[in-house]
Amino acid sequence: MAVSVAMTLAMLATVLVGGAGVASAQEAPAPAPAPAPAPAPKPAPKPAPAPKPASTIDRAHPGQPENIEFTRPDGSTRSAIVSVTSNYDPHKPTPVLFGFGGRDDTPENYRSYSRFSNTGAASEAIVVYPRGIDNAWEGAPYATSKRGQDVDFVRQIVNELDRKFNVDRNRIYAVGMSNGGGFVMNLACQAPDLIAGVVSVSGAFYNPVNEGCAPESVPTFVIHGQQDELTHYNGGTLHNAPYLPAPRLIHSRALRNGCAPQPVVEQKPNNVTQFGYPGCRDEAVFWRINDQGHNWHFAPDVANEAWNFLARQNKTLPGAAS
Repeated sequence: MAVSVAMTLAMLATVLVGGAGVASAQEAPAPAPAPAPAPAPKPAPKPAPAPKPASTIDRAHPGQPENIEFTRPDGSTRSAIVSVTSNYDPHKPTPVLFGFGGRDDTPENYRSYSRFSNTGAASEAIVVYPRGIDNAWEGAPYATSKRGQDVDFVRQIVNELDRKFNVDRNRIYAVGMSNGGGFVMNLACQAPDLIAGVVSVSGAFYNPVNEGCAPESVPTFVIHGQQDELTHYNGGTLHNAPYLPAPRLIHSRALRNGCAPQPVVEQKPNNVTQFGYPGCRDEAVFWRINDQGHNWHFAPDVANEAWNFLARQNKTLPGAAS
């Protein structure tokens, strides 16, 4: 009996063990490992900063002078005071008068002493007083701007003005004092397509003011004191650089303007001797102020004389004012 019980228990153990083996063989395979999570998306790149506007010309309004900034092609910023006549009519093309001061003149200073606010320009034109790099203009030996750099700045200003205002492209004028007086001659030399007339007062005519010029003529009015103690009437050397005599400068411009080589001499009020060149395609006039020096002159009133000369110049009417 004991043997039967033992055998029975042994058989049950065998069955249980075998059953366990069968059960193990039929188990489902282990699950595949879960895929790795997708990498987090990269953050979107930051948007590029908006490009600087070409200018702040939209701040300019009739009747209130405004300092306007201009972004140059190299990313630098330059500026000018822009004074739009209170009589501005968007349906009527409006002339532009540029005014350039002497060395170290700020546009604020030149605007004050030039007194164009007392001339017809104030009621008829957009008057612009650009700021030179280090308050100087190209052509002078101390200027940091290179040949063509300031001329290109003037072109940019005209283009930006034309974007907002009805600008008369046939009546873009320039007047300057001393270093600025020399620079307007550079404008006439390099940009006769743009400039309809120039006036130089006590100008410093450093070389190459008369070299490498475009062939077109520009109406030109030069005013110079015979007693000028800085930029001598008969030329000389200043800042280790030669400059032209005022009479030679205007004579060369007269020939370029198609004038007869001999001027007509006339005495004017305020001890002025006028040398007017006849037969010109475009005017060429020289005033020698016999008793005055290196000044922006008030007797004669050069601001009014300059505007009276320039206002009659128009690129669509060649020779009309000759």
